[in-house]
Amino acid sequence: MNLKEMVDFTLNSLLHQKLRSFLTVLGIIVGISSVIILVGIVQGFKEDVLEQLEDFGPRTIIITPTNPEGGGASIGPGSSFSPTTGKLWEKDFERVKKIPEIKSITQVIIGQTTMTYKDESISVSIFGIEADVFDDAVPVEIEQGRFLQENDRNVAGLGADVAEGFDEEVRTHSNVYLSEKRFKVVGVLKPTGNSFAPIDNVVFIPKDDARKLFNRSLLENEISAIYLTLVEGSDVDAIGEEIEDILLASHRVTEEEKDFGVITPTFINERFSSILDLLTIFLGAIASISLIVGGIGISNTMFMSVMERRREIGTMKAVGASQETIRNLFLVESAIIGLTGGLMGLLIAVLAGLALDSLLELTFVFDPFVIAGAIVFSILIGIISGTFPAIDAAKVDPIVALRYE
Repeated sequence: MNLKEMVDFTLNSLLHQKLRSFLTVLGIIVGISSVIILVGIVQGFKEDVLEQLEDFGPRTIIITPTNPEGGGASIGPGSSFSPTTGKLWEKDFERVKKIPEIKSITQVIIGQTTMTYKDESISVSIFGIEADVFDDAVPVEIEQGRFLQENDRNVAGLGADVAEGFDEEVRTHSNVYLSEKRFKVVGVLKPTGNSFAPIDNVVFIPKDDARKLFNRSLLENEISAIYLTLVEGSDVDAIGEEIEDILLASHRVTEEEKDFGVITPTFINERFSSILDLLTIFLGAIASISLIVGGIGISNTMFMSVMERRREIGTMKAVGASQETIRNLFLVESAIIGLTGGLMGLLIAVLAGLALDSLLELTFVFDPFVIAGAIVFSILIGIISGTFPAIDAAKVDPIVALRYE
């Protein structure tokens, strides 16, 4: 009996028991679709993260007073970098700015305070900046008004979410109060949706005003962070290592005692990629449990099929079918069950991915390696699950089988 004859014979057997065949295939459908959907969502999230990283700036470096490798550090301007394990000082800024590859560099004061507008108050993140260089280090786009300028005092630029955070949207020329000090809103930024530079949730004010605002929590000459961009063609990672060496010497600490962080795009990429890769493996492993359950279902169905078809097996052996032929026949049947479940699971996953992409605007990635691996795995699950029933069928004694009712 050749492969085509085996396939035809198997399809007739499966169609003869439509409901049982469908319920058996259903376990594989659920497993395959779950694996593809979960992995596709995580990969889509990873793609979004890397895209945001590109927007963050491929030549941007942030220096923080926390060591991100030790945990607890934040990389975005919406954070106060608090509590800190160390301090950054203006002398650090002066030493770092001497690096010739730096295109622009700015020191910033970061903190949290209460913002009041028309008798309504919310908690906001404050970003005290050197206006003449900050927008070069972290490009901003203006929705209304203008951004801060070099000689501004007691003025504020609002991130999109801050401006919309009140019952009545804050617009330019409005007066707001930060820790009971009045500031005039000169501009509102366009929304970015970027989690690496979450300027949507930030209030920008001049650095000197921020130092006065947080003078009780800052030491003399202390700064919260340093942002810098490098000239085109610079080796960002090499400059990052050079900055680390400068600050290690300045702070008089060893690599193990490091009380600051130098955050480069490569660092962020590696950190998030490793986390998301682990998440992909974890979710894929969880979804694979349903495949194992589906495999058990196939094995159970095949054992039942062997029991019900003992006379049929005996007849085939009586007319000359070998043990190998009988075994291969049942293996083909279990493989077809696995393949059918895999293809139907793939179809459901594709439809689900398109729905998530269009209805929820959730990026979904169809990874060809994941899809191919899922289909191959579904066939292997079918073959493995059908191996013992196939061997059991091959061992059937034709004389005993022909007497079986």
